[in-house]
Amino acid sequence: MALSYSQLRRYRTCPRQYEFSNVKKIPWGISEGESFGSSAHNALKKWGEIELGRREKGVGRRKQNDVREDQLVLFAGEAKPDIPSELTEEKLVALWHEAFIVDTYATRLEADFARKRGEAMMRQYYRWWSLAPHKVLAIEKSFTEEIAGLSFSGRLDRVEETEAGIVILDYKTSQPCTQDEADADLQLSLYALAARHLFERPCIALTLLFLSDEGVLERTTTRSASQLKDAETQIRLIRERLEAKDFRPTPSLPACKRCPYRGICDVAAV
Repeated sequence: MALSYSQLRRYRTCPRQYEFSNVKKIPWGISEGESFGSSAHNALKKWGEIELGRREKGVGRRKQNDVREDQLVLFAGEAKPDIPSELTEEKLVALWHEAFIVDTYATRLEADFARKRGEAMMRQYYRWWSLAPHKVLAIEKSFTEEIAGLSFSGRLDRVEETEAGIVILDYKTSQPCTQDEADADLQLSLYALAARHLFERPCIALTLLFLSDEGVLERTTTRSASQLKDAETQIRLIRERLEAKDFRPTPSLPACKRCPYRGICDVAAV
């Protein structure tokens, strides 16, 4: 049995939502929130690809004189990351406008509002990105991982390399979760499991990067061996329920409000 994480999340949210989507294959339209999130991911994907392309070509390697100048600046207490001319704030804003999906909004006014909000969000991301140098290792890295009898496919939004190991970053345009929720997030556990086989270096941090027009919020966590074992146990239990065709609904106000099938579900809470 093969699943994407989005399918797994759907089942954990409500088994009937999974049944409607993946078993009965009832089509659903993309929401404005999903459209906005996809636009943001696509813009940052292009941005990351520029970073990665420069690294692979060796662009931006520093001359000894440049290093000495930076050392002088460091002693003056004014050290700043070396930012190539192609990676400017206006370039990122332009990538946002190129990636923006407009046809999911009900009116032009709503689309223009979302476009402006996204532009402000990209500027906030650029400010966050400019605070420190980033050594990007992979962008939209695809993986397939066998866990507890289930084959999972997914993509890592961004992987950065540090001296201590790798850091996996996942972009979010939803409301921020709590630290406890990040520490227990099954998606991040799956990423950590996949990272063991994708990279030769240890995964030292998993970061949910919540983006908004007001700033960037990081929720950083790690995974111990016992936490990864617990994630495998959760996956095994879900596999057993799927094999038993257990699609009993679990309605709740938060889940049903966001469910695209609430109009045809006889137990919807809204």
